[in-house]
Amino acid sequence: MKETRVFIKENAQLILDYINEEVLQGIGEMNFNYFKKVLQDIDLNKYNEKLNIFPYFIFTLIEGKGRLDYTSLRVETINFNQINKEASVYYNYAKFSLKNEFLCIDLMQTKIGGMPIDNDIVKFTKNVPINNFGLEEFINKNKKY
Repeated sequence: MKETRVFIKENAQLILDYINEEVLQGIGEMNFNYFKKVLQDIDLNKYNEKLNIFPYFIFTLIEGKGRLDYTSLRVETINFNQINKEASVYYNYAKFSLKNEFLCIDLMQTKIGGMPIDNDIVKFTKNVPINNFGLEEFINKNKKY
């Protein structure tokens, strides 16, 4: 959908502002240069969800797998300083998914060696409600003509 790609590129700054002010409010902040890199790395031609969902959906596309290692969470990418204070847990990576009208941010610990478990451990979860009209309202309110 060419119009979707054009809309996202034309409104990139406002989409990032929405992500930082609404989606990541109380959690952290995404860097603009990193946001541009994520946009370059994904195939916007394949995005066929509603545009209002895009600011949430984009997290599931980070690094091609919807996860970001703890060592990559910093000012140059996504600064998770606020959620780190709230969670107060050790974790190896953040995993992003969409479930039941929420963006789920799971702080995960990697399964190590002989641990008697089958999967990585969820150490903390933050569920961000998806506002199905939020981006459109935000852009209309903040667009400079």
